[in-house]
Amino acid sequence: MNPFRTLISILGFTLAASLSTLMAQQPVVLTVDVARAATEYYRVQEFAEEINTTQEQGRERIGKMNEEGQALMQEYQELVEQAGSDILTTEAREEATEDAKAKAAEIQQKQAEIEQFVNNMQRSIEARNRTQMSLYTKDIKDVIDAIAEEKGATLVFDLSGASRNGMPTVIYASSSYEITDDVIARINATKGQDESTE
Repeated sequence: MNPFRTLISILGFTLAASLSTLMAQQPVVLTVDVARAATEYYRVQEFAEEINTTQEQGRERIGKMNEEGQALMQEYQELVEQAGSDILTTEAREEATEDAKAKAAEIQQKQAEIEQFVNNMQRSIEARNRTQMSLYTKDIKDVIDAIAEEKGATLVFDLSGASRNGMPTVIYASSSYEITDDVIARINATKGQDESTE
């Protein structure tokens, strides 16, 4: 028997087996638009409504504080006019001058109060947004992981990501590989059940 032919036969068999294994382990790649999934997730939508309500209440409070500030400005202007009036006595003018100084201090305090309120509200909203969105992102990722596992996926790419040069991270993918609709359907499957379990 020709040892060379035997070696070729063994190599051929080994290559065929390796190719078969490789084909069996061929990567299954899926894509998902995480940004769209987040936008259409009912919990994210409910949270966005809560934030809008908080912002609206904040704007109303700021509006009232601005009205209070304008009233103080009006009082200050009247005191300044009194302080410069020739009709009033010297004593009355001096008193108006002192009152105007006190009113100016009140106005500065009101401005600082408005600024502090705005800053506190923004920080509070940002903190809530970070906390809640990290929870919602985990919800979405858990669903993506589950669907990917069910479909035997090796990799899942986010279609909503962008590279440093502004190009999408996935330039082209057949829609047959996309699981966004599946993810959205599953994350919204519990809508209405949260309230009934509370």
